[in-house]
Amino acid sequence: MSTEGDSPLEAFRALHRITKRVHASLDLTTTLDAVVQGVVDVAGFGVAAMNLAVEDGFEVVSVAGDAGARETLLGSRESREQWQRLMRHSQRLGGLRFIDHRTKIPADDDMFAWVPEPHQIGGSTAGHENDDAWHPLDALFAPLTGPSGEWIGVLSVDLPASGRRPGPVQLEVLTLFADQAAIAIEHARMHSALQAREAEARHSATQDSLTGLPNRELLMSAAERVAGESGSEVAVLMVDLDGFKRVNDTAGHRAGDEVLRAVAGRLRSCVRESDVVARTGGDEFVIVMGGPGVAEPARALVGRLRASLTEPIRAQGGDHLVGVSIGVAVSTTPTSFSEVLSQADAAMYERKRSRTSRLQPDSSGS
Repeated sequence: MSTEGDSPLEAFRALHRITKRVHASLDLTTTLDAVVQGVVDVAGFGVAAMNLAVEDGFEVVSVAGDAGARETLLGSRESREQWQRLMRHSQRLGGLRFIDHRTKIPADDDMFAWVPEPHQIGGSTAGHENDDAWHPLDALFAPLTGPSGEWIGVLSVDLPASGRRPGPVQLEVLTLFADQAAIAIEHARMHSALQAREAEARHSATQDSLTGLPNRELLMSAAERVAGESGSEVAVLMVDLDGFKRVNDTAGHRAGDEVLRAVAGRLRSCVRESDVVARTGGDEFVIVMGGPGVAEPARALVGRLRASLTEPIRAQGGDHLVGVSIGVAVSTTPTSFSEVLSQADAAMYERKRSRTSRLQPDSSGS
């Protein structure tokens, strides 16, 4: 479009298309690409770039128009302080900001920029002796803010097609595109936040909050799949701590929690990557192993677990010793996991009854 003379109808049609995309698409990159392309196509600029707020500043995530500008700018980052510095030296044009090339801005060797060649600036009035001629060092951008006022991005433009500084109509169209970009960013952020909350809810529903291990619900789901495989084996190890109540009684529940977290870590370090480890009760843990000939690896795991879990555990109040009783059950598959779990549980309680001392770590065989 021209800067002033033509009807802005095409610009509003483009805005309508982008508005529909903002509300229909959850892909931020695709939507911002459409925004900057719309700025180039109908707002009368040769280059448009979208700077998105990231943890350590702003990153250029989309560039439309000049190929050289895209290659130079895409993926580049500037600090928030650098953008604030530009804001302080800019002129307000409604919701936009303009920096005249004659503005004295303190040099910053770290400031990254793309500067067009003078021959790239079109229009019959491109000579820089004219007050309204666009200069290669002129800058025009729109700060984007969220509903609460936080700074979420910057839409910057260059190379007005007329070769002159934009007039009221072109500035208004650019402002409307900037508004849509802000809506798109906020829309994507809300969607990401919703996904994060849903993921957290799913995690909380299936993970033990204290140890981070799968809970009983997730254990049953994963173990049933292992037990349902045909022509294989499943081994279930029921692991119960002995003397854990003494830790809570003498050192407090905070120390007990530290011991349980340490036990969970030791369990993870002893098992294979394919094994499932879950916390199913206060001081009870279950390990599920699958695969052909799993009985021998299960017996070897029992030895590793006893050696690891009977080592002193550093927690609040000093070093703590706990014993461990382990029951093992092995079955060919397909089988009922609940039945194998019951067998392992019975074997664990039988092991407890056969112990001669419940106050000392277990150093005997199963």
